[in-house]
Amino acid sequence: MGRWTGPVIALLVIAALGTAYWGYTHYDARRDLEITVANRYQSSFYSLVDNVEKMEVSLAKTLVANGMAENVRQLSTVWQEAMTAQANLSQLPLGQETLMRTAKFLTQSGDYSYMLMRNHTLGKTLTAKDREQLQNLREQATLLSQNLHEVQATASQGKLRWAEIERNAQEKLPKGTKSIGKDPFAKINDGIEKFPTLIYDGPFSDHIEERQPKGLTGSNIDEDEARDKVLAFLPDTLKKDTVTRKSSDIEGRIPGYSFTVRRQGEEGILAIVDISRKGGHILNMINFRDVKEAHIGLEDAGAKATQFLASKGFKNMVPTYASRSDNIAVIPFAPEIDDVLVYPDLVKVNVALDNGDIVGYEALGYIMFHHARKIPKPKISEKEARAAVSSELEISSTRLAIIPRENQQEAFCYEFKGMINNNEPYIVYVDALTGEEINILKVITNEEGTTTM
Repeated sequence: MGRWTGPVIALLVIAALGTAYWGYTHYDARRDLEITVANRYQSSFYSLVDNVEKMEVSLAKTLVANGMAENVRQLSTVWQEAMTAQANLSQLPLGQETLMRTAKFLTQSGDYSYMLMRNHTLGKTLTAKDREQLQNLREQATLLSQNLHEVQATASQGKLRWAEIERNAQEKLPKGTKSIGKDPFAKINDGIEKFPTLIYDGPFSDHIEERQPKGLTGSNIDEDEARDKVLAFLPDTLKKDTVTRKSSDIEGRIPGYSFTVRRQGEEGILAIVDISRKGGHILNMINFRDVKEAHIGLEDAGAKATQFLASKGFKNMVPTYASRSDNIAVIPFAPEIDDVLVYPDLVKVNVALDNGDIVGYEALGYIMFHHARKIPKPKISEKEARAAVSSELEISSTRLAIIPRENQQEAFCYEFKGMINNNEPYIVYVDALTGEEINILKVITNEEGTTTM
């Protein structure tokens, strides 16, 4: 037996070294992935801090401005920064309650600012009530900015562990538990809870947020049924060698389940998917993978998103204006019914511009507003509707559309797209039942895509 001792020991040493090398390379790859994800979180967080800071400054300037032109400029900044802040917030691994409360504040701030901008274009000045609401928003933005700067200070000291925050966000805590010690963002949520109710004539006003989702149909499903639906919905890139588990229950206006997707044998979260309890409707999906340098354009991304929606049962969906952020295309879709585009029922799809992967999905607008509509017949002709449009607009296309209005109302319109002075694109909406011009949007196109204002 003695003569085998040397070779056996050698083999054991080689095996041990091989195992150690495999373990080291596996650890090294995992560490690189965690660093990449953490850097993405860090970038989104610092951008969020900047967005909220600019919102607070512009809200303060609006309160001291005396002219409509300056007010419009500052309110426009609030609106744009609030939208960008929401995009950055959605990229952070926060708990559902913190995420939804903060997102609600940002949504209302942007929506309220947009409403005041439109009022200015109609010749209306700020009322005492408007100024009171703006002061409330400014105070909340100041508090939110201060709390974010406290978190930023923690980050600058190297004490912010995104992997730990990501894990904590998925833990189901007992009702009423405060986790400030574990979650540096919890204090932000406390501040949002203290914010007074915002009432105004806008689509995200508190009193309108009490509405019931029209697209929430079907019977209640249990956790196992929900998991099956989530698995069926996931893009193919998230189905291979992954584990899908329920991380928490979602309460509120749309009760449901939140699921995480992880690589087998690994701790890091690849994606989060929320699904409604009633009917099993997918509410949103976020794929956290790092997106490399862009190799495809917005048009190709739109085709990928259209194909994805069709595979999930969404038919006749038309992409509207697309934009891009951090090499990710954000493409809103609206359904086309009887040649009428229905804008309230929006579905947003995010596409990675490095290879066309689907990395995000959000259907809150669709769930809130989609229902079986009876499309009316226009009471005025297209020619009569054109008469309501300024002769300065050189019209390039016309179609029928349903657009959202205040107080849960919708309008059946002619949509006129065109140019002024050959280089300024606008969209004008004329009520197809009354002939009244009810909305004008300016189209803004730059290297990041196209948006309307």
